[in-house]
Amino acid sequence: MFETIRELSLLNGTSGREDKIREYIISKIDGKCEWHIDALGNIIAFKKGRKPASHKVMLDAHMDEVGVIATFINSDGTIRFSSVGGINTKVLLARQIVFDNGTVGVVGIKPIHLSKGEERTKIPSKDSLYIDIGAASKEEAEKYVRPGDTGVFLSDYVEFGDNK
Repeated sequence: MFETIRELSLLNGTSGREDKIREYIISKIDGKCEWHIDALGNIIAFKKGRKPASHKVMLDAHMDEVGVIATFINSDGTIRFSSVGGINTKVLLARQIVFDNGTVGVVGIKPIHLSKGEERTKIPSKDSLYIDIGAASKEEAEKYVRPGDTGVFLSDYVEFGDNK
């Protein structure tokens, strides 16, 4: 079970683009229960027990996660973005982002040595952030990321505590 949870947790599914997660879940449940996809893209599954149950159990979870969407490529190869879902700006700073195609970048801000006065201590506005994928120009960045591409925080699955 933990391996299935690990695999599921490592899939990327920015809100509105949960196809990989949906396909994964269907691959695990197909032939083991009744299921269908509703008009909103939800998987509705039903597993009948061997005996009539006096109680029913429902498992309910989101398939999507907050993320980012590329909105503009700057001439220096950095990427402007908007958040998909509610993300506090403090959470974005210096986070690694992985786009759906596997391209990895890091959320950056104006360097401290170029900042003045209050800029050095205030949390920057979300509009001042960018994603750096290591490209030197707009043309190079466009080989990897285009406006409309989505990404999520690059994270790993970690088990902690005595939960087995």
